[in-house]
Amino acid sequence: MKHLWASAILLTLTLAWSEGNDGRLQLQLSPGQTLKLELSSGDYHIEPGAAGKLTVISKKQDALQPQKPRFGIDTNAREASVRVDGPTNYAAVIQVPRNSNLRIHLTGGRLRVDGINGDKDIESNAGDVSIDVGRPENYRQVEASVDRGHIDAPPFQVAEEGFEQSFSRMGPGSYRLHAHVRSGEIKLYSGTF
Repeated sequence: MKHLWASAILLTLTLAWSEGNDGRLQLQLSPGQTLKLELSSGDYHIEPGAAGKLTVISKKQDALQPQKPRFGIDTNAREASVRVDGPTNYAAVIQVPRNSNLRIHLTGGRLRVDGINGDKDIESNAGDVSIDVGRPENYRQVEASVDRGHIDAPPFQVAEEGFEQSFSRMGPGSYRLHAHVRSGEIKLYSGTF
């Protein structure tokens, strides 16, 4: 009986995700799962995609560097965790459901998050992080900080630069936003979603 259950679990995991030879990853998500993304240095754009699915689309690499990214996946009922370990100068578009709670750690580089409703917990060691907050009144709590760098957050009337900069706002909404960059820039802006 244990062998039967192990086979059923393995089959489910095999059907739940696929990895293409072109550096593409697709992962079926369960409703309500938080998405945890651990991203190696690179240039990432997170945007709305198909409901119930996470897709990583690697951008074309230099022909002289044919290395492909490596992916790691760990899922449970509450969280889907995806690790992306890209080669040098890696760039990717990551599509997630429009209504998603995100936890992201970026080693370094650029990260842009557009058009996603939900909680956002984003940290980067170094680089530029840009987050489309949509309507500021949708947030219950907003916290942004840099150890060294710049915070530009017009929707919250904030512009800070230098060492140990931070701001915090409370609001009437239901979402929470936490963004921290050790060295670099955080830009919060209002898109049109």
